[in-house]
Amino acid sequence: MTEPTETHPDHTAAHARKRGFLARLRGSFLTGLVVISPIGLTLYLMWTVAGWVDGWVLPFVPAEFQPERYIGVNIRGFGVIFFLIFTVIVGWLAKNIIGRSVLRFGESLVDRMPVVRSVYNGLKQIAETVFAQG
Repeated sequence: MTEPTETHPDHTAAHARKRGFLARLRGSFLTGLVVISPIGLTLYLMWTVAGWVDGWVLPFVPAEFQPERYIGVNIRGFGVIFFLIFTVIVGWLAKNIIGRSVLRFGESLVDRMPVVRSVYNGLKQIAETVFAQG
């Protein structure tokens, strides 16, 4: 290691301080990216998925339930809310005796179709694994 010469001791210290400032600035910038990126990407993905679900679900929602009819503005995410309510109702129906018998009948139909059976059973297994409780 070399020590600063007596002729320019301030020059070397100023150079180290300047580099330290830029390094700290770069570190703060990268830390900010690490904090902001997941938040921004999550918001973007949620916004995009809500629009995608709305595009699929809203055509099935009766006109009298569409918010655009009452307030004149399409509310992004309304289709998601409608989908969640619909899914809860289907789940509630599937838990009772009639729902279980309807599901058994539907699965017996699917079991008779070679390609559909493979796809359905694979997706069902993935869903059960992902959504398994404790």
